[in-house]
Amino acid sequence: MRDSARYAWWLLIFLFTLLIAGNTFLFWTLFKNPTSQSLSAGDPRMGIEFQVRYVFALERFGMGKELTDQAITEAVKAFDESFAPYEAALYRATLETVFGFGDPKKTLSTLPDLPSENLTPPQRRWYASLWQEAFSKPITPKQVPALIESLESVPYPFESQLLELALYQRAGDQVRANVLRESLRRQAGWSLVVLGAVISTVGFAGLVGVVLLFMYRIKLISFPKLPRRPAPDESPFVYDPLLWALVIFLLVLLNAPAVAHTLEEMFHADASNVMYLLTVLLTLMYLASLREQPGALGQIRWFPGSWWKQLGAALWGYAVYVPFLGALMVLTLLIAPALPGEQTNPISERVAESQTTLRWLWTFVQAAVLAPIVEEFVFRGVLFQVLWQRTGRVWLSAFVSGYLFAVIHPQFLGGIFPITVLGTILALVYAHTRSLLPCMLIHALNNGLITLLLWSVAG
Repeated sequence: MRDSARYAWWLLIFLFTLLIAGNTFLFWTLFKNPTSQSLSAGDPRMGIEFQVRYVFALERFGMGKELTDQAITEAVKAFDESFAPYEAALYRATLETVFGFGDPKKTLSTLPDLPSENLTPPQRRWYASLWQEAFSKPITPKQVPALIESLESVPYPFESQLLELALYQRAGDQVRANVLRESLRRQAGWSLVVLGAVISTVGFAGLVGVVLLFMYRIKLISFPKLPRRPAPDESPFVYDPLLWALVIFLLVLLNAPAVAHTLEEMFHADASNVMYLLTVLLTLMYLASLREQPGALGQIRWFPGSWWKQLGAALWGYAVYVPFLGALMVLTLLIAPALPGEQTNPISERVAESQTTLRWLWTFVQAAVLAPIVEEFVFRGVLFQVLWQRTGRVWLSAFVSGYLFAVIHPQFLGGIFPITVLGTILALVYAHTRSLLPCMLIHALNNGLITLLLWSVAG
């Protein structure tokens, strides 16, 4: 097996070169010919929806009419700044009906003449007439479902919920309207609570991290000196066979979209989740098989030491990472106007697509459970450990493994800096604890909080 490890090296060099070259080419293509304005512009829909849900949350917590009215005013301003006049008028007329301010009829009176983002002039005039009728003529509760179906220019679920609430209010069905309104208030309230909890957690961790870094800087905290290699008495090449686990992970991961598409064509079902589970299982099964090998490979212990010490190391490591994350996010925001809008967080893309509770839960499981397990095994337990044993340089090995860890996350300059730092810190935590558990916990905490943050914003 050790003789075959050189093939694993060449395969990894090829695969990572392919990833870096592909990402660089895609970045350059998007940079020269972006299809959207910039990373900072992004899709405004999520931000607009959050502002409207914030108004419902204020109602839910009884924050007073003055504060609610101010929030509505800010939301309406955001429509005019983010949407084309046609779409902004539709959203504004809906909110005017829902919250009882302004004149929806007046707002929709000039609708046929307003420019639209997606509709052609004939489509625009047709839907404008339907909207004007829905908000001017008397309607009954029985007509509401048919009206919602006819107004096809409302493509998103949240906007559809608002429209349904507005139409039932116009139809005089206060029972149905109150149920819908209370549902929106409850969802918005939970979103705001989760958002506050996430911000508080990250803020507290950041303060602790700054204190720990300061104490380390003035030598109030010190760490035991690390050995030159993880297995000092073994050959520098002893862990090379582990690299096949990373090869398996990358090969399945890179081919998963094409295979999933083929399976979907054959069985007419979503196969992306199956392929992700296959990636996890094949990688872990290979690593489990190495436990039976003689010598150093069979003696690898992935989770040594006290569970409480490992938990403490995880909390310590995450706290230290947060100040770096904050500084790098500021850097990202500074360079964001020059970046293409397509460079987004993969978790945010899944969150934007996730509408049902089941999809939300699966997204959370992928981000906060499965990804930390398999990625910590292959990048810290395999790649970092092999590089450390080979080179005898822990910091260099930590940085290289952290950078290659960032490469598999297609976020370009929008995320490669913080992910590289995260991977480097995770490698150093592993070097000091020789356990993957703290690394998995840090990774899970980071991804879980990001997912919850995006959920609270996306609702």
